[in-house]
Amino acid sequence: MSKRLLVVPDVHGRSFWKEPVSKYIDQVDRVIFLGDYLDPYHDEVEGYTPENVYDNFMEIIRLKKDNKEKVILLKGNHDQHYSSQKFFDLARGSRCDKLNWEKYHKLFNQNKNLFNLAYLENVNGIPYVFTHAGLTVYWLNKVNSKIWRLNDRNISIADQVIIDRINQLDSNEQGQEMLSVIGKSRSLFNGERTGSVLWADIDEHPTIAPKAYGLNLAFQVFGHTRLDVTKTNIIASDHLAMIDSQQCFIIDERIENKIMTLLEYDNRL
Repeated sequence: MSKRLLVVPDVHGRSFWKEPVSKYIDQVDRVIFLGDYLDPYHDEVEGYTPENVYDNFMEIIRLKKDNKEKVILLKGNHDQHYSSQKFFDLARGSRCDKLNWEKYHKLFNQNKNLFNLAYLENVNGIPYVFTHAGLTVYWLNKVNSKIWRLNDRNISIADQVIIDRINQLDSNEQGQEMLSVIGKSRSLFNGERTGSVLWADIDEHPTIAPKAYGLNLAFQVFGHTRLDVTKTNIIASDHLAMIDSQQCFIIDERIENKIMTLLEYDNRL
């Protein structure tokens, strides 16, 4: 049977994920959320309140608990600044709900086993790597030089061992420092060359995949950089797709496209 994955980009309190997940959850092998469940944008008109943002997040947590193997929850920077005090101190994002910080901090700690930073799934022999903001050579080199200290040739994002190492960064303060790295796109004067797996923007990713750390071997799927949905719903190349466009996407082994909107998918069937 062909493998199918449903991918949900940045939620930010929105409800766009509910209908597609309800429709496809029994038809797909995995439902992968790319993080940023909280902190809605102030210029949107969906009628957000702190209460319905919290309720929306709790629905996602319940979905995971009811489908532990099928649903993958990744964290974004707008989750990490509630999850980690260290990250909050070093790199909290805009719109952080300080009035409800303690409530969200407790919620993440109570459910920390439900969340990860990276996920790897092979589709048609291609390693698909899912994260919130994508993995770059600069940041991986920084993590390796400060924490892992491995031979560079032994590091590939297409390797589950390295994905596990990335997820382990969430377990200690040194790892939180690495997760707090912000790139030049977000911090023009103080930013580093590229941001972390939670902070890298699309213009910090090269148009051609570098061979270092196996970035040319995998297909990366991430969000984080808000798209103007009146102009485009995806920025894609041969090795990545950035999909922060308020809609779900699907990956199907039967179809050559590496990732599609649900409208494109339904029209192909």
